[in-house]
Amino acid sequence: MKLKIKELREEFGMTQKELANKLSNTQRNISNWENGVSEPDCETILKIADLFEVSLDELFYRENITQTAEPINTNRNADLYRKINMLTSEQRNAIFALIDSFEKY
Repeated sequence: MKLKIKELREEFGMTQKELANKLSNTQRNISNWENGVSEPDCETILKIADLFEVSLDELFYRENITQTAEPINTNRNADLYRKINMLTSEQRNAIFALIDSFEKY
């Protein structure tokens, strides 16, 4: 069973090594998952879906699933992710502080 890991990783402009770091895993495992050599465990699958903000259905290439919520624009999210990665640490902290302030409302 092949997961949509490579496509999502590339949409977010991430290398295998960067994804591995975010998942506390190894680049070799990421490569194996992307090539269908092995599969991540259930906990890691959930982390991947959360990281890329996709449903498990999308992660598993399941199409034509009725959705009750508005779908997430992954292209827009990938663009935002790339732009945030280009900021300095101080600028990123300011962005996160702004986002955190929205959660109070």
